[in-house]
Amino acid sequence: MSGRRRFLDPGREQGGRDWRMLPVAAAMWAASLATQRGFPPFMSAKGGWLGPVTAIVPLLALLLALLAFAILAKSHVTASMMLVGALVASASALAGCLVQWHDTASALGRAGTATVTVTAMIGTPATASAMRGARCQADATLTAVADGLTARPSSAAVRLFASGADCAPMVQGATVRARGTLQQARFGRMPLWLVVDGPDGLRTLSRPPPHRRAIAAMQRAFFAVTERLDDQGRVLVPGLTMGVLGQDYVNTGGSVLADDPRSGAPDSDASGSGEPGEAAAHPVDANYAATVKERFRRSGIMHLMAVSGGHFALIAGLIRRGCARMLLPRQAVAAAMAAAYLMLAAGMYPSDSVLRALVMGMFGAAARAIGRRGQSMSALGWTVAGVLALDPPMACSFGFALSSAAVLGIILFTRPLGAWLGERLPRMVAEPLAMTVGAQALTLPIQVLMEPELPLASIPANLLVGPFVGCATMAGLAALAVSWLSPDLGFACAWIAGCGTQVMERIAAWLSSGRAATVPWAGGVPGALLMLAAEAALALVPILTAQVIRARRGPDRGLPGRSFRPRMRDRIALWCSQTKELFGKETG
Repeated sequence: MSGRRRFLDPGREQGGRDWRMLPVAAAMWAASLATQRGFPPFMSAKGGWLGPVTAIVPLLALLLALLAFAILAKSHVTASMMLVGALVASASALAGCLVQWHDTASALGRAGTATVTVTAMIGTPATASAMRGARCQADATLTAVADGLTARPSSAAVRLFASGADCAPMVQGATVRARGTLQQARFGRMPLWLVVDGPDGLRTLSRPPPHRRAIAAMQRAFFAVTERLDDQGRVLVPGLTMGVLGQDYVNTGGSVLADDPRSGAPDSDASGSGEPGEAAAHPVDANYAATVKERFRRSGIMHLMAVSGGHFALIAGLIRRGCARMLLPRQAVAAAMAAAYLMLAAGMYPSDSVLRALVMGMFGAAARAIGRRGQSMSALGWTVAGVLALDPPMACSFGFALSSAAVLGIILFTRPLGAWLGERLPRMVAEPLAMTVGAQALTLPIQVLMEPELPLASIPANLLVGPFVGCATMAGLAALAVSWLSPDLGFACAWIAGCGTQVMERIAAWLSSGRAATVPWAGGVPGALLMLAAEAALALVPILTAQVIRARRGPDRGLPGRSFRPRMRDRIALWCSQTKELFGKETG
């Protein structure tokens, strides 16, 4: 291809099919994951050399396969970038593992349970505890730890568990002092747990910054509004809007702790919340909430209860249309989009999918600011590479992997699959079906790693709820934005969102009730590889069939252009019109 033709190629100009960063990101992911999986058995005296070798062999094999593919494709620049990226990711992961391993808190956790006093900064809002015996939990980053003898600095990540009035100081952005039992985590990504013990085990040292207090007030007002909805609205509207289900929310404003005589302690953050209407009328029924959650999981639409790129896409669309009406320059549009992304991410419950969407959205805003067109593939590659280099534990996150895989599947398969389906189905069905299939194609192997089953109801469920998701999400975000100003207006928006979530709940109940909603599948890495092989076989069957049919037809083979063949619905419409015309002539 000449230089002029390469420059005018719309695919290269748009950047949506710029594959150069995709193998680099995959190599970095494999290298980071291999380093983190092999580090603990390598450092353990019991593991010897067999442990780390067994842990990292599959990932090293994937890395070598990617390098071999790049070399065979004669893309030596890509192979070099993959090697550099893998080395950077591995070095970053190794440095993080060494810092974590030699941290004072990590050493105490490995030694067994220890009673310590720590100073920590709360990094997430409080939610219902996943550990029996505690009421609330929040993730935090330690700054100091004392075991009764000495106090030493620490930077370890820890999950705090507390009960009663000790939940009140768990406000995102606050600095607290906690006394409790430090231990290694039994499940989850956080390496350490700290179970707060005794009365006054958690005390506030400094309140959150002003913007964090404002966001917390908005969130409390939003949840106070959703308390006036029916049970499904109380459970699902917060999940669709903020990424935290209603039964998992813990009000740290103090009203839910009113039954505790210590809830009004002056050093807690309870002083700012005693407004009427903030207290929950009655707790969400635990059995109903568990049933709804299970129905959404079995029907394959649980991802709707996690904030992802859909929220950012809706906000970006509104901003683009509004700025287009005001004829603003692209730099102003990009600045408005970046500001909206940051505010949206700040108001949501922190999650790995929010981080992926935020970073990728900022790449998109930067591309718009300098006059570049859509760079979805390249933006995803740079997002994964940057996040893994700066935050290596993200390589072990299922949430980040699912979010990235879904976006990659949408980028790769939506357009060709939508064009193929568009010739056979109406456009309003073909486009969402192509997007759903594209996202499912690459997320299914990861889902199999998480739970060994195949959600057969996922595609029809996503198609049926698709028309209601956008409206319900926008109504929920509007309720979050205005509830602190006007509870009545916020309730109206939340009620509209609740109507959408009610449709989703009915669809999930219908599709999850059948025995064929989910079928067992092989688990672990073999199950994921088997799923990839099955998907590849299913994709090859129609492709090979089409090639065979095209080869047998043969007359137009080798001719320029593309043969015209009416779509199925066009042939049906033509048959119906000719039938009506035929019967009209006979009756006349």
